[in-house]
Order: sequence, then C-alpha cells, then structure tokens
Amino acid sequence: GNSGVAMGVKDWLGLTKEEDKSYFRQFEEAIPSLTYKQRLYGFFICYGAGWVVNFLSAAFLPRINTSTGAAMFAFLYTLGNLISICSSCFLWGPCAQLKAMVACHRLFATLFYFAMMFMTLFCAFYNGPGYTDGARIGAVLGCMFLQFLAMCWYTLSFIPFARTIVKKIVTNCCCGCC
Repeated sequence: GNSGVAMGVKDWLGLTKEEDKSYFRQFEEAIPSLTYKQRLYGFFICYGAGWVVNFLSAAFLPRINTSTGAAMFAFLYTLGNLISICSSCFLWGPCAQLKAMVACHRLFATLFYFAMMFMTLFCAFYNGPGYTDGARIGAVLGCMFLQFLAMCWYTLSFIPFARTIVKKIVTNCCCGCC
C-alpha cells in the first residue's frame, strides 16, 4: 500500500534507520495490509451489520415493558451503534479513528455519544428499589432518543460545515415558530 511506497521513498532518500526498517517489517508482517477495495468492503459490511443489529433491537419493542425486553432492546441498539462506529476503522485504521474521535472540535460530540450509550444501558439494567418498569421504559426510550441525536451530531462532525448548517436550520425553524 501507500506505507510501502513511503518507506521506499524514505529508503531512497536515506531517511530511515535499520532499526526502523526492521520494526516496520515486523509490524507489516503481523498485521496484513488491506487493499482499498477490501477496506471499502470491510467498512460497508461492518456498517451494515451495525444497522442490522439496530433493527433487530426493534424485535424487543413489544416486550420493552419487561426488564428483560428493555435490557435486550437497549443492549442490541447500543451494540449496533458501536459496530457502526467500528466500521470507520476499516477506512482510516483504528489509531486514526481514535484520534479523529477526540479531535478538539469533535470531543464533546464523542463524549456525549458514549455517555448516552452508557446511560441507555444503565437505565435498562438498573434494578434499584422503586425503579418500576414504567420508569425503565421512559428512561430507556429517552436515553435511546438522546443516543440517536448524539449519533447524528457525532456523524455530522465529520462533514465539513454540516453542524453549522443544521444549527442555522434549527434556529430558523424554532425562531420562525415563536
């Protein structure tokens, strides 16, 4: 791939040391490089699998009034979102993905998204005194809705100017209604 070309150029220019080359070769042998086409397949398969798991969570909506139904719904919905996030690791690689997730302009969106995933699961699995099934349903659905909004905001952070445009649209809609 491109990293092999970069190493070749560095070798030609005399910018690499012997130890760098051996470390690079060990790393390259340990983790096989994927072609662009394989990365795209991996991305779309993983992203699609995440959405399939999200849709499977809907099978538990009729039983959301039970603690087991709420737990399975919340677990599958959150798992689907996590699988979808992992799909971009195929395109960028895991380290670049993590760096992008904690970039200054995206950090709040990332933290809020993960906080909503945690809260969705917490509300579904919590069994404290006085925590009724009705309270569980409301909490899980509320957190799931916030998780969805957080996912949208997080996703928009990867599209240049998208969040600015959405803010202006929402502001115009809300100010026009009042």
